[in-house]
Amino acid sequence: MSSSFYLFLSISISLIVLVIVFIILWRQHGHSELYNEGVQNENDGQYFLALKNYDDALNEIRKLNVKNKLSRKITERIKVLHSTIEYEKNFQAGKGA
Repeated sequence: MSSSFYLFLSISISLIVLVIVFIILWRQHGHSELYNEGVQNENDGQYFLALKNYDDALNEIRKLNVKNKLSRKITERIKVLHSTIEYEKNFQAGKGA
């Protein structure tokens, strides 16, 4: 076979590998997207959905085995959300009495 065919084949394989690596690296930043969704849901008053988004983001960060400022921030937001949800439960229960 000709050398141009081998050149084309090697370039094609290199491009496929680069695309796969790019997709893997792009998927690793899902935790920031989940965090942003959680903030949006929290601002909309959908606390349970925000809590799920924050838990998912924290799990993604744990999968990456990274401890950074974002993981501490998410942990604090989860604590605040639990307090807010508990407060709203008590408020609703007290309002009906």
